[in-house]
Amino acid sequence: MKKILFAVAVVLASCATAPARSASVPSTNGSAPNSPPAVSAQRETTYQEALPISIKSFYPNDDPSGTQTIRYNPQGLLVLQETFNGNGVLIESRTGKAKAELWRITVTNAQNGEIASFEDRKLGSRGELLVQTFLNSKEIPQAANEFTYDAQGHRTLWLAKTGVGDLQARTVYTYDKRGNNTKTQVYDAGGSLTNVFQSTYDEQSQIVSRQGFDASGTLAEQTNFTWKDGRKVKEETTKPLLRTIEYSYDDKSAPSGIVSSVRGKVVERQILDYQWFTKTKIAP
Repeated sequence: MKKILFAVAVVLASCATAPARSASVPSTNGSAPNSPPAVSAQRETTYQEALPISIKSFYPNDDPSGTQTIRYNPQGLLVLQETFNGNGVLIESRTGKAKAELWRITVTNAQNGEIASFEDRKLGSRGELLVQTFLNSKEIPQAANEFTYDAQGHRTLWLAKTGVGDLQARTVYTYDKRGNNTKTQVYDAGGSLTNVFQSTYDEQSQIVSRQGFDASGTLAEQTNFTWKDGRKVKEETTKPLLRTIEYSYDDKSAPSGIVSSVRGKVVERQILDYQWFTKTKIAP
């Protein structure tokens, strides 16, 4: 049986946002001298998010290496994901449904029909992922991720923990005034800084470059991004080795094709299709 090379990727694509909607602010005329100042209402804006419903992957010789098909509920939560090998044989399925206040994803080995593991997701009021817990087939937690967000919905903190709740790593995210993630700092369980990633953006908030540094400040990663007509068309990593990802598009703003290369040789090609969801966020 051929080895499956492809990896699952969730692609987010933002197109033009709808006009911002501002909530009304109570009048402060006639307020007592010691009254606290009025707080400006936050502007809520809508955007389009693309979630993949089909990912077809191919080897460099264009033989199929595997396929994934995905379905979601109206809120964009995974309902069914099926993974097939290059011969079209179902090898794994993931089914999602509500379990108390959680969204549980059950992973089943399609070869023997046995449950392999579970993933529990606790979501916030806007659908943001707050806690992600991975459990084995006996429902014993093996690892967990906990996330914190700011008022605009930007992820500011990621805590990676063991199944019993011990901290493994802490990641802190920093943003500029336009909401661009300019710095990501990774700390180990003892609080020591292990990696720093710094990103730059153009005037359209399109990422231009990303650099990664180790604890000593030595450059460990350098990736540059190329855009055309508001679409990302290329990622090129020059350090630690040459890796290239090229994107192609149809009439949508999410990529319909992805080609991955290492040292100039194609290692994988993907064809993608999407379902689009309208979501809301707080404008920066």
